[in-house]
Amino acid sequence: MTFLDTRYRLTRSLTSEEIERAATLSTIYGIRRVDFEGNDLVIEYDASRIHEAEVLAAVRRAGLPVAPRQPIPLGGFDHTGEFHDFAWPTSGISPANPKS
Repeated sequence: MTFLDTRYRLTRSLTSEEIERAATLSTIYGIRRVDFEGNDLVIEYDASRIHEAEVLAAVRRAGLPVAPRQPIPLGGFDHTGEFHDFAWPTSGISPANPKS
């Protein structure tokens, strides 16, 4: 198991309803702890179970107003939490794009 922390900057103060939704994030498989430190939301997660972009996607699905502190590295998920297969060429003739 590889436990990592990711930190998101809150873009505004949270309402009580948003704080309750933040507490439910710890029920997602791979997320171990959710904490607030000043204007930051800190989430501890198991990197062998969940990718950092999936954590961000879960936070955004919860409707929390956050912005990542640093860009998430490529590897299948982009900074929005959407999956993209970066290994396949997107132009020219390839198995992913057989017709030009």
